Amino acid sequence: MGMTIHYRGRLDDTELISKLCDEVCDIANTMGWSSQTLDDDWAKPPDASLDSTGTIHGHLGLKGVSILPHPESESLDLFFDRDGYLRSPMTMLLILDGTLKPEAAWISIKTQFAGPDTHVWVVGFLKYIKKRYISNLEVSDESQYWETGNREELEQKIDFINSKIDFISSELSSKRMGDLSGLSADEIALRIEKMLLNDKNKNNQ
Repeated sequence: MGMTIHYRGRLDDTELISKLCDEVCDIANTMGWSSQTLDDDWAKPPDASLDSTGTIHGHLGLKGVSILPHPESESLDLFFDRDGYLRSPMTMLLILDGTLKPEAAWISIKTQFAGPDTHVWVVGFLKYIKKRYISNLEVSDESQYWETGNREELEQKIDFINSKIDFISSELSSKRMGDLSGLSADEIALRIEKMLLNDKNKNNQ
């Protein structure tokens, strides 16, 4: 559950990668946002893998930059493989291990908890990137703000999802559920099921 923007595409010209990175880093610095760059050697075949601790080993083969537009949002990744396709480190790992087909790879940024201003900014930024660097950029916006530009509808959808999250959090609070310490995942699942079943029976009376 959450408001997420999915995007994919290919650089119009891989020679533009340095200019793109410089522009994005300048924007991040101006806004006071953190940024992270990758400058792997595209001439070297990627061979990265993920170990059991979540650490990446090997060569990802990505160049680009990632920025964090809000502390409560996910990062906005603009990393590219040697063919110029948008990739995140995770999608690249999934492609390398054969779990994900390259043509099915999308990058995502969740903005749900960052508020509508951040969502609007991300959409505007992606429109700029599409105009300047990735003319075939595809965007799938769960709020449909990318397509409609309707700020009021965006705010209503975010408020609706937040209210549902608050409701679930309340329902699963320790007051309703009792002491959960020491319980296994299966025992917690049974307790949730019992609580919801009791609520359903009460509503049907």
